[in-house]
Formats: sequence, C-alpha cells, structure tokens
Amino acid sequence: MDLTHFINAYRGPLIGLLASWGAPWADAIEIAQDSFAEAWVRRESCRENWDDPEVFGRWLRGVALNQYRNWVRARRRRQARIVTLEPARLETIAAPSDPVSSERLELLRKAIARLPAGQRQVILMHYLEETSVNEVAALLSMTPKTVESRLYQARRSLRRLLGESLPASSIGRFLTCL
Repeated sequence: MDLTHFINAYRGPLIGLLASWGAPWADAIEIAQDSFAEAWVRRESCRENWDDPEVFGRWLRGVALNQYRNWVRARRRRQARIVTLEPARLETIAAPSDPVSSERLELLRKAIARLPAGQRQVILMHYLEETSVNEVAALLSMTPKTVESRLYQARRSLRRLLGESLPASSIGRFLTCL
C-alpha cells in the first residue's frame, strides 16, 4: 500500500481521535499530518505486516499518541515560558531597547553567519523555528544524537567567536531573540 491510500483511509478517524484527546481541531489536523509522516518514515521499524489494516491502525495510533504527547509538552513549555515572565521583562528579552543588547544581538548574528553550514542549520532550526531535536533529526535525515552534538558544537563555537562580548549562559536566550 502507498501513503496516499493510508492517508485517505485513516485521516478522518485519526483527526477525530486526536481531537478526542484534547487537541483543538486545527492542531489535531497538524498532529495527524505529522503522525502520517512519522509513521511512513519509520515504517521499517513496524515488526508486523505493514499492509494489514489492523496492524497499520494500531501502529498509526501509537505514532499519533507520541506526536500528541510531544505537542502537549511543547505547548506546556511555551506557556510556561510566557506565563512565568513578567510582561515588562518579556518585552526587554523579545525586543531589547538598550544599545548594548542590540549590539550583542548583531554580534551574535554575525557569529552565526560564520558557523559551518551544518552547525548553523541546526542552531537556526532548533532555536529560531523552535523545532525539537527529534524533528530536526527527521528533517535532516540524521540521528538525534548527531543533532545534539552539532548544537553543542555550535554553542561552543559561538562562545569562542564571541569571546567576552556575550556571556556563555545567555547565548541560548539571545538565540531565541534573533
């Protein structure tokens, strides 16, 4: 069977299942799409007969459950990040008005441009697009450990390139402000 057949057969029920778990309808549609993509990419790890609709249904439900859990965790992280910050503090982080912060951000942008392509790619995807390590790994066809290693190397390179102009502890925070 091909991917189109699976999507046509299971799209509606899967979206309904995700909505029943508590995902808003628009998010349930997106999670379902992610679930189909993840199931298709990882179909080789299915230990049973992939073409059997019963097997595929169970498999897809498990993949969707994991995608839903990831969505819930990401949503909590984003909400916790916003809720725990005072509005005045959030504004200073999101749009620094003092020239020192603006200068630091410009230095950081230039340092990122000097990173090797692989490191720059994972830094931008992970911090700017708020993509999880697993999603970056899937998109770039590499293991999550490789992505983690490149993120570590990129942060280390940024610290070296920036020297004393930006504290090492604030690189992650400033990356989210770019």
